[in-house]
Amino acid sequence: MFNEGLSSTGAVPTSANANSTGCPEPIANKYTKGVKGVAYMLVILLSLFGNIMVVRVVHKNRRMRTITNYLIINMALADLLTTVFNMLPTLYWIFSGFDVWAIGGWIGDVLCKLLSFAQSLSITVSVFTLCAIAFDRFFAIFRPLKRVITFRVAKFIIGASWVSAIIVSGPPLYTLKTTGERGFAQCNEKWEPPFNEATASRDYTIALFVLLYALPLSVIASLYTVIMLKLWRRKAPGQELTSNQENKEKTNRKVLKMLVTVVIVFALSWLPLYVRMFVMFAESDRYACGLPYDMDFLTLFLGHANSAVNPYIYVIFNENYRRGFRTVLSRRGRGSQSSSSSTRRTRSSRLQEKEAILVRADSRENRMDERCSDKKNLEKLLPATTTTENL
Repeated sequence: MFNEGLSSTGAVPTSANANSTGCPEPIANKYTKGVKGVAYMLVILLSLFGNIMVVRVVHKNRRMRTITNYLIINMALADLLTTVFNMLPTLYWIFSGFDVWAIGGWIGDVLCKLLSFAQSLSITVSVFTLCAIAFDRFFAIFRPLKRVITFRVAKFIIGASWVSAIIVSGPPLYTLKTTGERGFAQCNEKWEPPFNEATASRDYTIALFVLLYALPLSVIASLYTVIMLKLWRRKAPGQELTSNQENKEKTNRKVLKMLVTVVIVFALSWLPLYVRMFVMFAESDRYACGLPYDMDFLTLFLGHANSAVNPYIYVIFNENYRRGFRTVLSRRGRGSQSSSSSTRRTRSSRLQEKEAILVRADSRENRMDERCSDKKNLEKLLPATTTTENL
């Protein structure tokens, strides 16, 4: 089922857990664990750095505070949600061999529900945001003189994407429950009551596949196809564009290439997981314990890696993001250099102040000595003068 593949760590499919009595435990040597652990650590670091930088760059640069970039920030936040609530637990599983909910009790039950919910929530928000970006580009090209998606509308779309995602991703909060002994608890689905245990999981998966993959990607592909035909069509004979119009056309084409790449990468990243789930439904008897472990791991890893890839697609295709990344990084470099240089200046200034104080003290002592010597000379001369006057 859909949320089995997306549940929390996803390292071991929930369907396998449900039938774990007769299923062999997956065996992984230290080398395999090391490779998988390094791969996930790399993806986690790239995702955290890239998505945080996207948010920071748009926030710091006023010229980049556009509707499209605000929607991109919404996707970046969804990717960060996946990184924290799903990639980190997966990394924990790789090295420990236990899911985070294995502790059992109410904490295990909460983690079982929450981590699966977070994964589904992130994907749903990303898909709805990709649709919103496609419609924004469509209206920007075909109705350039009238802004259909304004900033107010964009804020509403962002809020609606999260609310809708919560509704769509809500069933796992009810169906997922931990079973088994404390320390070895497993996260399984229980659809009864009120749904049919035999068909509910399959129906839910098909509904989510249509709603979150097939339908939105079809709509996005149709919109971008129409836009490309509009932008790349030949000019009419005798029609000439001004330099401003040509620059605008080039910018629109570059943005479109970037967004199309994001959509294609998203579709290819999550497609293997959908294929895996449908294979398990179609061959449930053959794969009662799930597909081969490495195949299960690879399908989820590709989906998670999508969260790390998106920021660098923006950097590759968009000069503003490249410049923004360089600016933020150079400021940090200058900040560290300035702090070290200021520390050096502070130390040197302190030494100079000490030297100046010593010099002033020496000059004061010299002046005091001169005054004392003058006073003694006057005392010596003063009696003799008095005696002569008296005479």
